[in-house]
Amino acid sequence: MYKTFAFRDDDIMGKVASVEFSIPKEGSYAYLLGNFNAFNEGSLRMKERGDRWSITLELPEGVWYYAFSIESTKLSDPENPERALYRRLSYKMEDEVSVARIFSGEEFYHHPSLTYLYSFGDRTYVRFRAVRGRVGKIYLVSGDRIEMRRKAWDELFDYFEAHLPLKGEMEYHFEIHTDGGVVEYGDFRASPGEYPFPEWVPDRVFYQIMPDRFAGSLLGIIEKLGYLGNLGINALYLTPIFESTTYHGYDVTDYYRVKEGDEAFERLLKALKERDIRLILDGVFHHTSFFHPYFQDVVKNGERSRYRDFYRITRFPPVTEEFLDVLGSTAPWREKSKRLRKIGWGYESFFSVWLMPRLNHENPEVRHFIADVMEHWLERGADGWRLDVAHGVPPELWREVRRKLPEDAYLIGEVMDDARLWIFDKFHGTMNYPLYEALLRFFVYGEMDAGEFLNWIELLSARYGPAEFLMYNFLDNHDVERFLGLVGDRRKYLCALAFLMTYRGIPSIYYGDEVGLENIDGSPMERSRGPMKWNSEEWDREILETTKALVRLRRESKALQMGVFLPLVFRDGLLVYERVYDDERILVCINYSEVTRKINSTSDYEVIIGHINNNLLDPWSFCIARRFC
Repeated sequence: MYKTFAFRDDDIMGKVASVEFSIPKEGSYAYLLGNFNAFNEGSLRMKERGDRWSITLELPEGVWYYAFSIESTKLSDPENPERALYRRLSYKMEDEVSVARIFSGEEFYHHPSLTYLYSFGDRTYVRFRAVRGRVGKIYLVSGDRIEMRRKAWDELFDYFEAHLPLKGEMEYHFEIHTDGGVVEYGDFRASPGEYPFPEWVPDRVFYQIMPDRFAGSLLGIIEKLGYLGNLGINALYLTPIFESTTYHGYDVTDYYRVKEGDEAFERLLKALKERDIRLILDGVFHHTSFFHPYFQDVVKNGERSRYRDFYRITRFPPVTEEFLDVLGSTAPWREKSKRLRKIGWGYESFFSVWLMPRLNHENPEVRHFIADVMEHWLERGADGWRLDVAHGVPPELWREVRRKLPEDAYLIGEVMDDARLWIFDKFHGTMNYPLYEALLRFFVYGEMDAGEFLNWIELLSARYGPAEFLMYNFLDNHDVERFLGLVGDRRKYLCALAFLMTYRGIPSIYYGDEVGLENIDGSPMERSRGPMKWNSEEWDREILETTKALVRLRRESKALQMGVFLPLVFRDGLLVYERVYDDERILVCINYSEVTRKINSTSDYEVIIGHINNNLLDPWSFCIARRFC
């Protein structure tokens, strides 16, 4: 069951409630799962409270979806009759889960918290929420009287927004027009919040590389820096480079040693610094490798091991002699894995994979270890971290670690669903899977129309506030299929790429996308991991040249990096919006339909990418124009 206790005004998220989730006690351990952690074990471990498993966390108002995991078996809340089918294409989730409705009962709400009153770029943003359908119009009164735009809506609320030239301390209230009359709300005096972030981040375009698939090695990447420079890339994200037993590196055996040798890393770092290319590393701290010395000590010494509490051990010994015999046999790996799964093991692991034992994140030694590794490589010259399976690690651990790190280190977490519990004081941003979900539903599968797409992305904006400008945005990565292969059409791919490069957040390119690299045969997670094509005759030149132009524009345009987002037309497959900063205005027109569309108000702009003739935009095409006021 879930119980909602005291509500309070949080300085970051506005109205939040303490919510207790509990279930009758069965098994030896339990986790709370939900869209707040992508239904992933590890982060929200429940405690024994008499004859129940229980956990309390603070959640913002709204509708949340949840379930429980008892010894890795997922189940809905048996004491809550409200269920819903929860579906996410982005991480292949589809299951009936329980529903929690968190509502304070306040019809209208504003608090000068970071997501309701903040400054970013050259604008100050003011937000207001009302019970859905209760408000006709609402005005922000602060000297001037400004009508607020209905920005987005969800199951419970409507969200409104106004943006102003940068403000210091403000005195303001709201004038609310309802069917019952006019209501004046509030008498506020507050300064807009500021969201701290590394100043080097906004003008970067990231390029994700799996080293062995891109150029064979770190030294191979050095040889390709001329190629990346020609593409316009000025930031790299490398998948794990540390000692491990697999090609992908997500089973680390030594966090302080680079797999190819530290000298290779130093040479790469020096070459990147010379070209002003920033580097973030991939940190795997949800689990280690089975073959990590700490876990091997547990396997060897059992309960006598000094690392017995470093991991989530469920029984001793953690593996049997039969397990070790099979592991050491000469049988093919696929056969070994089947036999090992049948034998079983006595520890929690990542997605029930024996190779990846889960760390015990409640252990202070584990927390110190994680912070020490991250500090070590930042001191060696890395510029930030992407944290793997971040939603499977307690959020308070990330808050604790961030406080120990330099302020100019860019931190992004792999959080595959609603990121509100993971941003602000934990990560600057996350891998923006909720945005990717919208991209899939609109550009790939046609499951939402342009208006629904706009509401989805504006709802994310309302929830994330200034953090949306620091989110790591992508069309694909090493865990999902390549976007070009999903849409199956170069023109459609370029429309999606144009949106990505002109939207709020930090854009990224997955290696090979810029030349039209396709998916390969294999499991869905492996299909995007084919080798880079270095024969230029095999490249898709239209995709390459368009990507270069979009990267160049993104790097030079303050409007695209930090400007306000102004939706103009979102209907019938047509997306038209402006990004505005100071005197620069970027107009983006995307016709994602099979018919020619007419675009108004382009005469004052200079077309810089794409084509438009007599205000007519061809099917499956885009146009970007700019003017300075």
